[in-house]
Amino acid sequence: MNQTHANPEAVRRSRRAATASAVGSLVEWYDFALYGAAAALVFNTYFFVNEDPATGLMYSFATFAVGYFARPLGGILFGHLGDKIGRKPVMIACLLLMGISTALIGLLPSYESIGLTAPVLLVALRVLQGLGAGAEYAGAIILSSESSIPARRGFYASWSGAGVWIGSALGLLMMQLMVFLTGDNFTTWGWRIPFLFSLVMLGVSMYIRRRVSETEQFKQAESEDKIVRVPLFTLMRTEKRRLLVALGSNFMLSGFSYIPQVWALSYLTNNLGFAAALGLGINATILLAGSIFMPVFGRLGDRIGRRKLFLFGAAFGALWAVPMFLLIDTKNPVLTTLALAVCFVGAVATCYAAQAAFLAELFPPALRYSGVAFAREVSGAILGGTAPLIATSLIVLTGHWFAIAAFMIANATVAFIAVYFSKYFRSDRDQGDEERFTEDTTGTLRVIGSAQVAERVSA
Repeated sequence: MNQTHANPEAVRRSRRAATASAVGSLVEWYDFALYGAAAALVFNTYFFVNEDPATGLMYSFATFAVGYFARPLGGILFGHLGDKIGRKPVMIACLLLMGISTALIGLLPSYESIGLTAPVLLVALRVLQGLGAGAEYAGAIILSSESSIPARRGFYASWSGAGVWIGSALGLLMMQLMVFLTGDNFTTWGWRIPFLFSLVMLGVSMYIRRRVSETEQFKQAESEDKIVRVPLFTLMRTEKRRLLVALGSNFMLSGFSYIPQVWALSYLTNNLGFAAALGLGINATILLAGSIFMPVFGRLGDRIGRRKLFLFGAAFGALWAVPMFLLIDTKNPVLTTLALAVCFVGAVATCYAAQAAFLAELFPPALRYSGVAFAREVSGAILGGTAPLIATSLIVLTGHWFAIAAFMIANATVAFIAVYFSKYFRSDRDQGDEERFTEDTTGTLRVIGSAQVAERVSA
């Protein structure tokens, strides 16, 4: 790996871009965490007919999934623009769309007040949330990767992942605070305050993000006339197998991770009888634990290789799924927190930290935003948005968590296989080499480390 020392200005540029990316991701996932928590605790009775709590919960998680179905559209649209007009303006637009739609959710009237119009408006705003979020994280990891010191690309790119979980934890803590402060009024108006507070966070993030410059790699691709008319079409024509690797790798960060991150809150409160405040506290604790280790694993990936780190995390996740549920079913808050924290740190945080720079290194600069956004959001729509709904259905049908553990193991296995085959498209040995970002994308020759590997990717 290239360990060339960077000058102080390069370090400042890396940190500035990583900070702006992390803060934007924090706001995005603060918004998404609010929705996930509210879907589990409030929306099932506030926006839907509440004759049957289980049915209301299914409807509520269905609206959670709707946002994920909209994300691929946002990923395609904003990913295209990110490769055409630049990373920075697209990331600002995504942030605005996400933050404003979240605040408007906090102003919606209930089903009791306006009938079916309430869930219709909720779904519409959830779609706008999904469109805005569809390219936010992809843009964040690309901006930080392209702006970073090559030898510490994984470390700086991982800040966005830490921002995701800190934002998610803040969302949950805000909900927990409102449960404590508003008591019985939480289900009527207390839940609205965290959604409206999103506007404050949006303002801070916009201020920080506007100070970041466009990346040199995009400017170079633009100056060398490498910008293609429709990047996604070019990817599908010449880079299908790279897309499949990226899609498969995200099974770990969508189908697998959304069981402990989102659905577990519903399981703890509705099936095991945990108090809502306790469930939110446990969830926030594991998110914060994961965020602390994210930069550590990002730096570890710089040293030992992102592919190796990713493979370890996927394998650990497959092995930990059943023990995690066994510990949770003790109904002991300490053991439950430990079980979920080990899952987050040992499996999800390792993969999340590895994936950030891993995906950026998988695609050439002129196609990178479209490739990362498409791969992440398509798999996220298929699995991330539906995982809580699938888990709820499985627990209703079987009355046990065995099937849900099997679902987690299957997702981890797909990710492991995809990352294993990434060896044909990128090298851990040379992942810190700046030349990786100037790869040819004709589909006739790839350079992996010092060996030239001929392959026909258009087949």
